[in-house]
Amino acid sequence: MSARTDFDMPCLRLIDGGRQPGMPAAPNLQLPAAPHMGPAELAAELAELYALSLVRDLPFELMQNPHCTVWIDGTTRFTLHELLCELRSLSWFDDQALPVPGPIETVLCSRTVCGEADHRRGLRLNGDGQLTLRTLFRGVVARHGTEMRLSAFHRADPDARTDLEPSEVPDATAPMSRWLDWIERCSGASLTLPDEPEMAPPGVDTPRALVERIHKSHPCRTYFNAVLRLLARGAEFDTGLRPLAGEAPLAPQGILSMMAEAADLAFSSAMRMQGRADRLSRPGVFAARITSLLRTDEMPAQENGTLRAAAEELSHKAPNLLHWIDRYNRVHGRDGLDGQTLLLPAMRWSVPQHRADYVAQAMIAGALSTLLKALFDSRRHARLRMVGADRCGVDICAEADRLAADVALARSVAGGYFQAENHQDLRLGEALACQVLRRRLEAQGRSLSLGFTDFDGRAVSLSVHPRGLHGGHATFQRDGRLAPWPMERMRSGAHLAVV
Repeated sequence: MSARTDFDMPCLRLIDGGRQPGMPAAPNLQLPAAPHMGPAELAAELAELYALSLVRDLPFELMQNPHCTVWIDGTTRFTLHELLCELRSLSWFDDQALPVPGPIETVLCSRTVCGEADHRRGLRLNGDGQLTLRTLFRGVVARHGTEMRLSAFHRADPDARTDLEPSEVPDATAPMSRWLDWIERCSGASLTLPDEPEMAPPGVDTPRALVERIHKSHPCRTYFNAVLRLLARGAEFDTGLRPLAGEAPLAPQGILSMMAEAADLAFSSAMRMQGRADRLSRPGVFAARITSLLRTDEMPAQENGTLRAAAEELSHKAPNLLHWIDRYNRVHGRDGLDGQTLLLPAMRWSVPQHRADYVAQAMIAGALSTLLKALFDSRRHARLRMVGADRCGVDICAEADRLAADVALARSVAGGYFQAENHQDLRLGEALACQVLRRRLEAQGRSLSLGFTDFDGRAVSLSVHPRGLHGGHATFQRDGRLAPWPMERMRSGAHLAVV
């Protein structure tokens, strides 16, 4: 509706307020429910968190060697191949799974689960349908490549000041100097010109070091540092954003403004998700309950059936993994009275005291990685050589995906989040970024387009078509076909559009 009509009729009542002509409509978003996990997936998720906790001090360069040996104490050891075999024996990763013996004799085969859960499972496997060391540490991002390494953007992100000063976000048209000052004050990121020497960041050589670095950093710092270096080194925008004539539709300040808006939306959405009644309990709670269940000869009948089935799945199909976790807990002073101690190993002095301190990191990473891929030219042949990078240059799309996967991996290594939650949060951030792009590009009122590859490996394109004096209309395509905008709430019935 317009703010006010230009005439007065006795049969109509004037209503002040509403959206001004030409203003983009506010997004009508709906946050999804928490991921639903059946017994097979819950057992596999806990087993994966157990496995990650056992190798958190192993250097990344050794994790591709299946014969690498990990010692827990003087008598208990295992190889990465043996660890992988324990995970592969679970029904979630084995399509030929047999019924689980015990009071609940059921087939916990992944074929009994479809939809989103089956898609999450597919991301954990390689092209042959097998779980490998590479796919285990790849996380829930469908990125390509045979290397198992962290994102190159970490090398352009030195440690920064810790006395951050949150302040009001500058306007999108504010001078670049004001934006640089705000970024440094609020996140610790700073501009380094191409001819200036860069400070080498400390090495992130183990999963524990990655957790410490991610959790001690502002969630936007690495992304702001990456964008500032891309801009300083002349990275080209997406081909659909390059002007044929006249003024460019996007300025560097506009990119920074969109990043700030997307990060703020992601943080707000993450806090709203934490306030929902259907939110998942923490992995540590599930692990403690499974410890209690497996210490009794007979499981209590009133116990949740899903958790009981998951406990039996772990006990019968991954007994060695549970033995290693029990030994690890005992070595680190978490000795139980009777039976195995299957608590998730704690990471002391490595994570914030409250989970709300890092609850929004994955959603922010999903949003900012999406903006990086969408705004800059992320085609395979478009690579930018950055200081400290390999001679072949930086593939912006691949490194942005790796950076998002690194953030998700850190949350799981710390034992705070299931991979199913990482999967959802990254895609929620992606949807929020698409909504920010939609509003900003529609306000341009000109023909624009951009494309990128989403976290599931599918081609996404956004196109804007002008609509006279009232901005433009944006469409969303996935794999070349028109699709609904992600997370957009569809109206359930008729509504008043025009008076």
